[in-house]
Amino acid sequence: ARAVVEWRGARLEGATFRGREPDERRTDLDLGRLDSQAVRIGYTRGNWDGQVSAAWLTRPERLSTYDAERRTASLSYLRGDGDRTVAVTVAAGQNREAHGNLEAYLAEAVARPSRGWAAYSRVEWLDKDILDAGFHPVGVGHSHRQSRVGAFTLGGVKDLVTGAFGRLGVGADVTTYRVPANLQDSYGRPL
Repeated sequence: ARAVVEWRGARLEGATFRGREPDERRTDLDLGRLDSQAVRIGYTRGNWDGQVSAAWLTRPERLSTYDAERRTASLSYLRGDGDRTVAVTVAAGQNREAHGNLEAYLAEAVARPSRGWAAYSRVEWLDKDILDAGFHPVGVGHSHRQSRVGAFTLGGVKDLVTGAFGRLGVGADVTTYRVPANLQDSYGRPL
């Protein structure tokens, strides 16, 4: 359930929803009681759009008995007419969990300098706790070791066909990753 109030570019949203992540079968609906809440405040003016949000999730992980709090903020800029466009977004998020806070940062940009061509890039930094001992019994609380992983992508697309359906093109990109020392045995240094 969701409610939105908008006035002169400002908006306030509130929602209640099921906080648990879906199971591995993505073709069915995972129904359940609405046990989590979220609030978002946003503002749009001209080419700019920003938002901050918070959510209180009830047992979001299937194998964990802990609740989590999620916070996000983002700012976007869009200028152009579809043929010549510049779009930029910066965003940050944080999951506050029983075993520590996990943060993520993102910056991405798309430039379409002329009809038929687009270039894009994306930078991501995020904290993960994927190599710790797994889930703990209820009441056991300690910080997990965190690993900061990064990715940088640069690419381009050449439009082949455009129409009312959208654009169809061919492109390529390259992504390089920053993998911390404690994950290099499992993941190497991918490119």
